[in-house]
Amino acid sequence: MGRQSRAKRARREHATYLATVSNCEGTWLERPPDADEQAKIDSAGKILRRFRMQALQLGADQDAFNRFSLELFRDERFTPLHFSDDLIEMILDDIGEPPVVEDENDPSFTNYLLRALGAVASSRLRRTMAEQARRFLPQYVAAGQYKEALTIEHNCYMTVMSDAATPLLVQMLVSGLARYYEEHEADEAVASSIPAEGDGHAE
Repeated sequence: MGRQSRAKRARREHATYLATVSNCEGTWLERPPDADEQAKIDSAGKILRRFRMQALQLGADQDAFNRFSLELFRDERFTPLHFSDDLIEMILDDIGEPPVVEDENDPSFTNYLLRALGAVASSRLRRTMAEQARRFLPQYVAAGQYKEALTIEHNCYMTVMSDAATPLLVQMLVSGLARYYEEHEADEAVASSIPAEGDGHAE
């Protein structure tokens, strides 16, 4: 197999993996970045290296950084990165349903998220999610939103370089769970409203 054929197969396999672990199918993130997009990502990364002092300040208060990160990744533009139904079902099969928590001080749901990420957050998934998140950097840098861009960059770095439950992974998991249950509850409601065959409703 020639070099070009191997490269094409690698791109196809990568695209398939992206659609397996995230909600990117049918979006611009479904395919790996082309040369032009990669150049913009690299350029954004170079610009952000000028803001080392601001990056250090972001990490000075870890709790504040985590809160800001989670809020940032709740933005609708990150919807394609939410964990896919396949990944959510893998988690449910492995560790069961998430607990219902009424007390905000109850750590049960947080512990569940940590277990869930431990079950699926392989090095490949971490690298893939980080690479996908970095594709948003040009948007934020072009808009002068350097704090947001630095937050994305640091999350991507920590996601790849550690086993931590980074805000990027946590929010993509939480959003994936929320979407999964909303869609499946809607499907169940529709199914329950359809009269069973022979129940007398049809003439």
